[in-house]
Amino acid sequence: MGWVRRWSLAIFFLAVTLARATQCPACTVPVFRYGLDHWQADNYRLELPANASQDGQLAEFFRNLGTALPLNLEAKPGTGLEARLLFPHAEEARSPLVWSGLLTPANLAALTDSPARREIARRILSGESVVWVLVESGKQAEDDALAARVEKRLRYLEQVAILQRIDPNDPDSKLGPGPALRVKFSLMRIPGAAVGDPARSKAAQVNGGSDTGAPAETLLLKMLAGPKPAEGLADGSWLAAVFGRGRVLGAWPAADFGDAEIEEACLFLLGACSCQVKRQNPGWDMLMNVNWPEELQAAAVKAAEATAVTSPTPTNITETVSITSGAKLIPAVVPETQSGLALWLGAAGCAAIGLFLVLRRS
Repeated sequence: MGWVRRWSLAIFFLAVTLARATQCPACTVPVFRYGLDHWQADNYRLELPANASQDGQLAEFFRNLGTALPLNLEAKPGTGLEARLLFPHAEEARSPLVWSGLLTPANLAALTDSPARREIARRILSGESVVWVLVESGKQAEDDALAARVEKRLRYLEQVAILQRIDPNDPDSKLGPGPALRVKFSLMRIPGAAVGDPARSKAAQVNGGSDTGAPAETLLLKMLAGPKPAEGLADGSWLAAVFGRGRVLGAWPAADFGDAEIEEACLFLLGACSCQVKRQNPGWDMLMNVNWPEELQAAAVKAAEATAVTSPTPTNITETVSITSGAKLIPAVVPETQSGLALWLGAAGCAAIGLFLVLRRS
């Protein structure tokens, strides 16, 4: 079924490319930065047991939720003896389950934050365009080879991809406060677990629990996999791409996700944000304990200090590596003087390259 996934991904990004060509290019901010500037993370829902208010620490936490705590989380009374954490969903009754168990201060802390989530936020706030997460299979040789392949492709993309120039006089393309705009990717490696296995998830509880094989990031893995995990995520290593305020573009089995698919996902996020409505873009949000407005202001101060002695023009930040690539990547750039016809030609060119990459891998 790998070729089906490859074709599905190619067709999706081809449709987005053609849609961009038919619209007025009013916003030239890349998708990854537009999401960071504008897209508030959707709220997860925590259903509380009746006795939750009896614990002083828990009661204080929920009093501060929504005011002093920067969490994309809402709490509501539940009907059972255990707490339940649910994915965001427009219809509450259809919200997929993330976790259920005893609500203790330790469990609540692990639900709402984790070291890997803090590291993802740190990288994004430092100016990284996309954080790629490799969830490992536990087979070290295979995981190391996969990580090396992904790292090589990301370093190549950093060297050749170019951001579209942003007109400082265009009111629709103003950057919000935050880090300097650049092309930068990184890879995080996290030990894996069986995603979508209710028995193991229950045994693992939140932070390891009675399942000694479950990693400390069990909840993060479920959030990365999404409300509807793709087939194959429980069978081996897989990849997820995170951008913006903890938004996951998608999660894919690594066996079916090669260089061409990595390029397509990266180019989509580097391209101009053609649709500014969050819900019309792919992906889902993670539960993050980050005060994004405050942290983005702090990142803007650091960026201003850095640009006081360097050029403020957005540039690619790359590492010096030697890479041999079989296909030349089309830069994600549209010159200011490009006409409507040129937009169509550019879209057709991108489509041709995308189809070529897919056919080459079929």
